[in-house]
Amino acid sequence: MILMSNNQWKCDKNNSYWAEKGEDCSAEARVPGLVRAYLQVMPDVLGLQEVSLRQAELMMNEMKQVELPDGSVARYEYLSGGDTPIVFRRDKLKLLESGFFRYDEAVPGLTGSFNNSETKSYTWGVFEDRNDKKRFVLTSTHLWWRSGNPASASYQEGSDIAREYQIGLCAEKTEEVMNRYSCPGVIMGDFNASINSLCLKKAFSLGWEEVHDLAVGDRSETRGHHSCGTKGYGRTPDGGKYENAIDHIIIKNAPGAVVKYFRRVEDEWFDKISDHYPLYIDVEF
Repeated sequence: MILMSNNQWKCDKNNSYWAEKGEDCSAEARVPGLVRAYLQVMPDVLGLQEVSLRQAELMMNEMKQVELPDGSVARYEYLSGGDTPIVFRRDKLKLLESGFFRYDEAVPGLTGSFNNSETKSYTWGVFEDRNDKKRFVLTSTHLWWRSGNPASASYQEGSDIAREYQIGLCAEKTEEVMNRYSCPGVIMGDFNASINSLCLKKAFSLGWEEVHDLAVGDRSETRGHHSCGTKGYGRTPDGGKYENAIDHIIIKNAPGAVVKYFRRVEDEWFDKISDHYPLYIDVEF
C-alpha cells in the first residue's frame, strides 16, 4: 500500500515578485507539477494539506482517471476536508466512512489564536482493500505553524503546547475509529514539529510510531522542507537533516506491518511547486 503526504502550499494567484523574476506561482502553473509528482509515485492514498478549492479542481481534472501502461485505469476520488483533504484510488480501495474536524482557535490554558484562517484541521477515512478486504484508517492533518522558540521571528508563546494538544485530539479520534473497525491507523501530514518536539513525544507516548524508523529499505534522511513562498524559492543545502523534518507519517496498531521504504520526491523541478517535498511510503499491513 503506497501512502503519500504533501503540503501543496495554498496559493492560487501569481504575485509581482515572482512575475518580475519571470516565474509564476499561480495554481495553474504549480498544480501540473504537483500532479506530476503524485503520478510519478501513484499512491493508493494521498493525504494533503494547504489545498485551495482551485488547486483541488485543477488536480482532480488530471487525476480523476489515469491510464496506466498496462492499459488499465486508475480512478482517483477526492475526499473533501477543508485544507486537509484526502485523495484515494477507488479502483483499489472502498471508502467505508469518513469525517472532518477543524481545530478550535483556542487551546485550553493558553492565550491567543492557534488556527490561522481556519486552515488547521484533520480529515480521516476508513479504507477497505477491494481484493483482500483488509481495512485501515488514514488521517491527514495540519497542525499550528508558529514557532515555540523565543528567538524565532515567528515565535508565539504556547505554540509547542498547542501542537501537542492538537495531535492529541487527532490521535484520539483516529484511535476511536480504529477501535470500531479493529484495524491499524495512520496519521500523516504537516505537523510543523520536529521528531524531538512535544508534539511527537505526545504521539509516541500514546503508542504511535514514526514510520521513518520502521522502514526496512531506503530512507530519506533529508529535511523535506525548503523555501518556496511569496518571495521566491530555493533548495536547502544538502537537503537538510531529518531531525528537522516537519512532515511525518506515524502508525499504530499494526504489529505485523512492514514499511518497505520512506522516500520523498525531491527533484529540482519541484522546488518551485511547494515548500514541502511529497513524502511517501510503501507499507504492507
